[in-house]
Amino acid sequence: MVRVGWLLCALVVGCSSEAAPTDDDAATSGETSMVEDTASDSQGDFGAPVDAPRCGVIACDEAKTHHPPIQDAYDRLGGEPKAGTPSDNGGGIYVHAWGPGKVQDFAGGSLGPLTLAAADASADWAKTGYAVRGKIRDAWITLGGGPSFGFPKEDEHAGPGGQVQSFEKGCIGPDGAGGYDGFTACEAPPDLKPVLDAIQTRAATAAPGTDFGIAVEWLPTGQRWSARGDVPRNSASSAKFIWAMAALSKNAIAAVQTPALPTFKDSNNSTAGQLVDLAGGANAVNDFTSKTLGIPTSEVSLCHWSYDKTRNATNCSNALGGENFFTPIGAVKFLEAAWQRKAIGKDKGDKLLDWARLSPRSGYGGWIGTQLPASVRPDVHHKAGWLPSGCCGAGFPSHYNEIAIIPTPRGSYAVALSMKSGTDAKMTKTMEWSSCVIWHALAKDVADPLTACTGP
Repeated sequence: MVRVGWLLCALVVGCSSEAAPTDDDAATSGETSMVEDTASDSQGDFGAPVDAPRCGVIACDEAKTHHPPIQDAYDRLGGEPKAGTPSDNGGGIYVHAWGPGKVQDFAGGSLGPLTLAAADASADWAKTGYAVRGKIRDAWITLGGGPSFGFPKEDEHAGPGGQVQSFEKGCIGPDGAGGYDGFTACEAPPDLKPVLDAIQTRAATAAPGTDFGIAVEWLPTGQRWSARGDVPRNSASSAKFIWAMAALSKNAIAAVQTPALPTFKDSNNSTAGQLVDLAGGANAVNDFTSKTLGIPTSEVSLCHWSYDKTRNATNCSNALGGENFFTPIGAVKFLEAAWQRKAIGKDKGDKLLDWARLSPRSGYGGWIGTQLPASVRPDVHHKAGWLPSGCCGAGFPSHYNEIAIIPTPRGSYAVALSMKSGTDAKMTKTMEWSSCVIWHALAKDVADPLTACTGP
């Protein structure tokens, strides 16, 4: 008779033939082993070669066919202590087809729920299977898994911003907001400093006399670049984005939405004041940005807002002579916090970003999106601000700002563009061109982003 231990192994896991009784064992017992009988045929009981393991559940389908790529992934992962036992995630506990490949789900090990996956492909990478787990697995399933995003081409490994893993149709990695998403590539962004320097050089000619400040942050990694990004600038209506987040920190979405909608859609000054009131007043807004978000008042300050009633802060910075201001670096720090849904949670954070898609995506008040690809504009979260020539008293310089979170196929970035003291039309045209150049530089879809856009 076959040993009890071998029977149990065959019922539970895929066991190698070396674990079966040997010829010497059979001779000693005076019986003929089942393995010896099987070895006399050219094929095993289930049509597999004689040296294939007998199937239990691990790496085996319901017809008891063994799948070596799944077994390889299981063994490489560390077996049951890491993977746990097979579980049913909708396709049963056995190996089963899911699009152009095979998968088996596991739960209960030290690595938590995971899927072992192997593509039905002839490429070298498809000769073995790979484990997909954690937030990468969650994103993979959300993206449609094997049928839509394809099968893994490697095990997960450290990459820019966290763990990453390549699949047939892209890479899954950190999105910078605490989650994971699919991108064309998971890699460090290019160095934007030469690009920003070139933009500044062009702007000096295209918009003479203009003071141009820029800051950009690659959200998946937090890498940041700037050109005159530490110079305080009148924030104008761009700061209304900040006030809406401050209001959400103290109130339910329904209470904030009524004034938020016209504030973002039409840049309404009266409803913007209501957002300040909902946040607890001007001092409370500054406390939110400085104490809760950790952005110094020397980088973002609300000093006054007098539409419908007077609101003066006693805790703002006087860096711009009592005017509301931000530095471009302070603005992208705020955008990073908004992207991360910091202090307000996912539901409120998602709603805030939805409101920030109500502003124009091109033309006046939408300069940052004017030259972006049409497919990108719908997903731009932004708020522009402007104080045109002659608006605010004799000698007051014109200001044009826009702050935004913008997606690319490789990840999203935050950007703040701020121009002052130049000719209005030349400044806005320069902003449109600059935004386009930055997008193409980070998307890495053209050889020279400086020539990919319509120059001012």
